[in-house]
Amino acid sequence: MTRTHIEYDLSFATPAFVGDAAQQAQWRTPPLKALIRQWWRVVKAPQVGFSVDGPDGLRAAENILFGSASDNKSHQSLVRLRLKEWAVGHLANSAWPRQEINKISLGKPGPGIRADLYLGFGPVAPESRGKGIAEHVRLAIDPQKQRNELSVLFARTVTGSQIDEVRQAIRLASWFGGIGSRSRNGWGSITFQGDAIPRLPPSPNDLTAYCQPFRGCFTTDRDWPHAIGKDDLGPLVWVGKKDGATFRNWREAVFFLATLRRDIRAAAKHFGRNEDISANQLIAYPVTKANNRRWGNDERIAGSLRLKVVETGQGLVPVAVHLPCAVPRGLFDKLSSNDQQWINRHQIEIWGAVHQDIDQKMNRLGAAK
Repeated sequence: MTRTHIEYDLSFATPAFVGDAAQQAQWRTPPLKALIRQWWRVVKAPQVGFSVDGPDGLRAAENILFGSASDNKSHQSLVRLRLKEWAVGHLANSAWPRQEINKISLGKPGPGIRADLYLGFGPVAPESRGKGIAEHVRLAIDPQKQRNELSVLFARTVTGSQIDEVRQAIRLASWFGGIGSRSRNGWGSITFQGDAIPRLPPSPNDLTAYCQPFRGCFTTDRDWPHAIGKDDLGPLVWVGKKDGATFRNWREAVFFLATLRRDIRAAAKHFGRNEDISANQLIAYPVTKANNRRWGNDERIAGSLRLKVVETGQGLVPVAVHLPCAVPRGLFDKLSSNDQQWINRHQIEIWGAVHQDIDQKMNRLGAAK
């Protein structure tokens, strides 16, 4: 009996910094599987009452479907991924279109910063990074020239409901996901074509099963991205610029996302800081020149607001989605009780201001234009 499988065509709308062991860009299955697992958790979480541990919790179901390497119960994944080719990235530093990318102002004297540096610091490094070190860009997968094919294969023992969960996760990954470094800022915006997936989510009704009221997403047991938030206007999903215009190329799209990210941080910064915590640190951590002495330089809070670019056939469209969740418990416990109370009082208000700022620049999914 052959395995059940689904085929997808893969493409990127923005350069993808997907590193192999040598940090060279290459098509690889592990980041694709990690992306599918992230969105599978959003699909599966409501079915288990958002419970993580226990025999009926999310982790147990995930281990059954995607495999486990624990000492006690190790078994192979029921889901296998196979790429047509494991090609290396073609977009080299020498071909990076620096002259085509505009700068954004950060409200300080001077010419500002190029949008790709602002969104991609790390993979895209400025000349100021070190004396005598020329500006460089890590090798990337070229969105204009490189495509691939993905086979998702299911073991004979997999159930129909498990297959459907993976299919739903891939739909969400295609609408909102990216892979590689700085993917939450819009780099590595990947599209899965196949299995009748629309390029963009058709309506809020297509997301109802994955949404939760955002005000209730900050409880201590929800410190992981478990749902798409929603408020009185609907899902916290934005598709396209307010004026309806699309972008001709990824350089224009990256400039828009950079200005959006800058303005989001400005909206949060308005709420200031308490003892060691600041509003911007709730958006993502670390924050340049605003470290938290209780967390240090090594701790991380991954951004719960995801930015994406989608190729629609008529041009590139920006997408944003918010998966609200609490500050990771380990980091929350390191803060003073005063800072903890400050977070509990202000985090909903801070994120509400961020949502309002995005509403001014982008269209809510399903909202009248």
